[in-house]
Amino acid sequence: MKRFLSILSCFTLLLLTGCWDELPIDERGFVIGSALDMADKNTEGTYDITLTSQFVIAGNLSNPTQDGGEDQAAFKNISATGQSSFQLSREMLGLINLIPNYEHLKILIVSSDIAREPNLFSSVVDGFIRDHEMRRGIKVMVSEGDAKDVLNIQTETEPLPSRFIDKIMENSVKSLELIEPVRIGQLHRYLLDEDSYTLPLLTLSEDNVKYEGVAVFDGKSDHQVGTISGDDLKGFRLIKGNISNGMLLFHIDGQLMIYEMNAAKSSIKINADNPDNVKISISIDTEGAIAEMFGSRSLLDQAYMDKIEKQIAEKIEQIVTHTVEIAQQELEIDFFGFSNILREKHYDDWKKMKDDWDHGDKLFTQSTVDVSANAIVRTIGSSDKAKDKGME
Repeated sequence: MKRFLSILSCFTLLLLTGCWDELPIDERGFVIGSALDMADKNTEGTYDITLTSQFVIAGNLSNPTQDGGEDQAAFKNISATGQSSFQLSREMLGLINLIPNYEHLKILIVSSDIAREPNLFSSVVDGFIRDHEMRRGIKVMVSEGDAKDVLNIQTETEPLPSRFIDKIMENSVKSLELIEPVRIGQLHRYLLDEDSYTLPLLTLSEDNVKYEGVAVFDGKSDHQVGTISGDDLKGFRLIKGNISNGMLLFHIDGQLMIYEMNAAKSSIKINADNPDNVKISISIDTEGAIAEMFGSRSLLDQAYMDKIEKQIAEKIEQIVTHTVEIAQQELEIDFFGFSNILREKHYDDWKKMKDDWDHGDKLFTQSTVDVSANAIVRTIGSSDKAKDKGME
């Protein structure tokens, strides 16, 4: 019996012990945003990079002013320079009186200077992919200019720049000119194959940040080859399909009209019988509503409505065709995912051309792409016209 009680006591003591790596919360430095910039390109072909981490000052979030009434920042940005992002994250230990903790990291911003160097981008993000503290949901983006400057923006609606950027990344559900956030888990998949891809692009303007484009990456060397924005980005989104919201401006009879898409899907068919002239057919179907109009024509006129739907379809075809031309003639890479379709549905043909699709003979640039669109206007809103003719 005594032996049993002794074993039970030892077992109970084990249950009462704490975690071996337990650290008081007030000694942790929570990093919610990180930025990577090019510091120097060395003559021997190596690079010096600067890692900037944004630490949350928790006390200033709940008490944003000092006794004298002056504002206190709710964050502190700390930078270190070296050749390895993992090494630099550890060097932060000597730059701040807190233990850096990356489990709450929301965003990772990489400057275009790094992104444009072949193979450097994949190298500097490798530490963030491998580190066990990093969550797979971290949003990754490229900045036009220094990434660390993005972490210094000040807004009236959000005290933490990283959290502000994290939130605007979610606005893609309302706009055709934005792509869905790319998380580090998805980026890891991009880096494991050679298909080209896109990442969200941030630009700084008068101490504010704009999210209005994408950086296009060559999937073989994992470096940025260009950017697209505006209507070209709309064309990219329309090719990819699965759109639940978006806006399209077009003109009819010299008057501006706004078409709000409620749904859009694409169908892509490829004929790869001739590798020197692969034929790609893109069919896009959309439905939506008239969100705004100029002029006095009634939208209850079926003939006029048929004309509107035809004009919307032609506008979509024009936008998508121009986006394809940019990809084939300027960027010279397929970032639409046509290569995935070839691999999945025409594997024998793909094996013969995969090395020359984006590189070598660049068969993608020689492909014939045909675009067709169909648009349906489901509703016209609460009014059938903007004004009476007598008001003109």
